[in-house]
Amino acid sequence: MNYPFILKFSSITHLTDARYAAGMWADFVGFCFNPNSENFIEPQKAKQIIDWINGPIVVGEFNHQPKDWIADFVNELGLKAIQLPANYDDLSVSDLDVKIILEILDPLLDMPLLSKAHLVLVHSDEAYQFMKSRTELPIIVKAFDGINCESYEGIELEGEKEIAIGFRDHDKWNKILEPYTN
Repeated sequence: MNYPFILKFSSITHLTDARYAAGMWADFVGFCFNPNSENFIEPQKAKQIIDWINGPIVVGEFNHQPKDWIADFVNELGLKAIQLPANYDDLSVSDLDVKIILEILDPLLDMPLLSKAHLVLVHSDEAYQFMKSRTELPIIVKAFDGINCESYEGIELEGEKEIAIGFRDHDKWNKILEPYTN
């Protein structure tokens, strides 16, 4: 399926969401490896899920962990992309052979990695408009109610908890993607 935008799923914590993402021909599937996040997933569990999906680029979503720590995840899980906060300041992380997605929560911050990034992720239309005038990189917007996906280069849909093992209501995602799946 060719969407007119980049499709990224984030904070995947179970196979149900991962298989949905792969089945919808997502470009990226992200796993949160920030131990301080409620969406953190143990690397062994992420590896089991990754082994079941095919197609999307697997993204490790990090915070300010050291480069060596991130490199261990890249090597252990075969990550092809990493997502880092805009103010991540160890530019040597760009030496890892992966795409960098720069997550921008506050576009006014100093963004040392912007010149090394491949994609930008923002959380609002206001941040999108701000960044659009500052970079030519593709910008992914975290999906919000009523989003018009075609207004952006990409969208991000965030994983949710399962109702029961192997069962999750994907109606919210379906409503967003349905216009593009026919």
